[in-house]
Amino acid sequence: MKKASLTLFVALLGAFSFAQESDSTGLEGDNLDLNGVLELFKESKDVEDFEKKLNTESNGVNNLDLNEDGEVDYIRVVDHADSNAHSLALQVPVNETESQDVAVIEMEEVEEDKVNLQVIGDSELYGEEYMVEPAEEKNPSVVVNVNTWRPVRHIYGPRYVAWRSPYRWGYYPKWHRPWRRVTWAVYRPRVIRYHRPYYRRTRVRRCHYAHTHYHAHHVHSPYFHKSSKSATVKANNNKVGIKKTTTVKKTNNGTVVKKQTTTVKKSPNTQVGKKQTTTVKKSPNTQTGMKQTTTVKRKGTQTKSTKTKRPGAVKQKKTTTRKTTSTRKGRR
Repeated sequence: MKKASLTLFVALLGAFSFAQESDSTGLEGDNLDLNGVLELFKESKDVEDFEKKLNTESNGVNNLDLNEDGEVDYIRVVDHADSNAHSLALQVPVNETESQDVAVIEMEEVEEDKVNLQVIGDSELYGEEYMVEPAEEKNPSVVVNVNTWRPVRHIYGPRYVAWRSPYRWGYYPKWHRPWRRVTWAVYRPRVIRYHRPYYRRTRVRRCHYAHTHYHAHHVHSPYFHKSSKSATVKANNNKVGIKKTTTVKKTNNGTVVKKQTTTVKKSPNTQVGKKQTTTVKKSPNTQTGMKQTTTVKRKGTQTKSTKTKRPGAVKQKKTTTRKTTSTRKGRR
């Protein structure tokens, strides 16, 4: 009984680890959970309070480190307001002269007492069109009106002045205490609590005017762009691609030819190819012959195997040829 329970626990732990890994995009945006961003915003009393919640370690949402100094970055919030549209840019000072927008909360009053809201991850951190919005648990197709959210009511109130964080690189609030960045395996369980039914991914943009207005104020860091591009190229070189092709052909004399090709590519310097051909021939005397050839190619190496089987006897002929050549200059 104990052994069975232990086996079940290990299986569940493995499934949980796989789910965590598959949920990762492999980009820096993995370290700022947008569901968590929306939840913190909803719980805030105003934009200033929201900025404080983002930069509080106990909330567990912010794990960004764009300048790669080992410490979690401070996120400043800037409201690009225009009429009934607001774009709360979440911005990280990367160094003394550069900042990088990591996400933006866009909201727009589409009619009286009705406000649409979405949080959109920056394409350099999340990829294209990574958008999260509030949702109804019972009816996911309904666009949620966030007019009742406390910070939204504050923003659309008569006394609101567009918030622009006074903090910058090297100048932070007295209450802020930097903390060390953690790995994805540690970070993911901390933010899973924010993945509730009333937040969802979407590809439909709700706040068109707010997005257009924000686009003119978007802040981009060449330093981060250069470092993130290098990391992306390195990750792509380790990807594994698999291609399978199967062709079946029957001729007029009853010959059936089946060709199967499998190609696995791990990196630009490593390629493995496998080609398998099977021929089955039926003669007028109902005799059947089968010939199977398998060829495996690697860079600098080729292996070929042939098997032949005739009716009435079990005979197998196997020929293996291995040829190795050097592909690097100067190798001895």
